[in-house]
Amino acid sequence: MSLHSFLRTLFAPLMRVVFRIHTHGAENIPSEGALMVCSNHICAADVIFISASVKKREIRYMAKAEVFRIPVLKHFLTAMGAFPIKRGEGDVGAIKKTIKLLRNGETVGIFPQGTRCAGRHPRESEVKPGAGMIAWRAHSDVLPVAIITKNYKFALFRRIDVIIGKPVSYNDLGFEKGNHEEQVAATNIIFDEILKLHDKGVPPKC
Repeated sequence: MSLHSFLRTLFAPLMRVVFRIHTHGAENIPSEGALMVCSNHICAADVIFISASVKKREIRYMAKAEVFRIPVLKHFLTAMGAFPIKRGEGDVGAIKKTIKLLRNGETVGIFPQGTRCAGRHPRESEVKPGAGMIAWRAHSDVLPVAIITKNYKFALFRRIDVIIGKPVSYNDLGFEKGNHEEQVAATNIIFDEILKLHDKGVPPKC
């Protein structure tokens, strides 16, 4: 068992209680193959909500380079599979690492909104083309995930619903040339799937 799996196994039950995480659609998670897990972004703890829900996969995330300067946090984030990215600087190295991980069949978490959008329904936010660009470069399938909570604001012991949709095949993202326009369109396809999950809401009897 990897350190990532050990830590998740150790802390996930506690996280589900503290954050009142309710997972729906876990049967939609592919057991193997490259996978981009794409979700709306409410708060920094979203990575915990998703990792506690997508239990079949070890998800890698990009995290702000600044937090890796804190020794204890650096070791914890590294153990959890995170790697640094320099925000606002077009960190080509981090993007290349993400693509390499996916090409090697790993799982990477991406937030198409590019930043946290607390207090707003995802439909009210804009998305960045990064998810489509990475999908094109890595030829990766996508797992759409919706995080829903009251007023779209994080609070301890407030219920968090994580709804996992059916995977979107790379072949359904509409790529032909892989140009910027197609990358933008692919990102919109991905985010539309996330919005559909939000529109359906929490499944009944859950």
